[in-house]
Amino acid sequence: MMSSILQPGNGPPAGKGVSMSSDEFEAFLSEVLPPIGLSPSAYRRRNIKRRIVRRMESAGIHDFPRYRDLVRRDPAEQAILRSLLVVTISRFFRNKTVFQVLFREVLPRLASKGMPAAVWSAGCAAGEEPYSLCIAWEELPGKKPRLRLLATDIDPVSLERAASGSYPESSLREVPDALRRKYFEREGESYRVREEVRRSVSFRKLDMLRDGSPGRFGLILCRNAAFTYFGPDQRLSVAAMLGASLEEGGYLVLGRTETLSKEAADLFELAFPAERIYRLRAGS
Repeated sequence: MMSSILQPGNGPPAGKGVSMSSDEFEAFLSEVLPPIGLSPSAYRRRNIKRRIVRRMESAGIHDFPRYRDLVRRDPAEQAILRSLLVVTISRFFRNKTVFQVLFREVLPRLASKGMPAAVWSAGCAAGEEPYSLCIAWEELPGKKPRLRLLATDIDPVSLERAASGSYPESSLREVPDALRRKYFEREGESYRVREEVRRSVSFRKLDMLRDGSPGRFGLILCRNAAFTYFGPDQRLSVAAMLGASLEEGGYLVLGRTETLSKEAADLFELAFPAERIYRLRAGS
């Protein structure tokens, strides 16, 4: 069945009551984003402006200098802004060829060790990725050890949704019917991941820039988050942390448009280039 896998809320208009020129907004981004680890060049201006303005309005602030000062002095607001801007939109089995290679090549190697397999979904958003991994693991033929799967994200709202395991049908569009019947329950217009799968995943709030490694893993997925939105120094720091979190010969999966810097790439070798699946180099 695995081989068959193929294929913002309502509110006032953003910007109401907030006035700024393009130059003022660019200055705001260049002053505020790099200190919290984000790269201004990673964002489309219209999208990021809408999110920031909505956050400003919810805080009762209507000019960028005042909001800049708040972000500078308040670590809590820094965390809120970063979680707002590091947005991962996902669905089950997103980028199907990645999961096909994991199912065919990587997961069997973890299972063959005969001991519980540790996997980390870093930047898990609403949970589609870790649940997809659980389903892939369950679909492996033959006997296999237990899967210990940790899923982390900086956004508590996303983590709440992930723990609930409830999704619209659009999130399941790449899930074959047989897997949909086996691992999901229909609830009105939504689908809920079956309880036995939900119990297999531990969700935890974690900031990859400020919190340490949560353990050692045979496989880490860090897709479409750190290596898209973070600045160069922060990407290198995260890559080093992920490398230190991998077991010997462990695998790291990035998003299909993401790459490692030359310095970070020295820690890894490309095991499956087309799918951006790296393997920790011996001795790293």
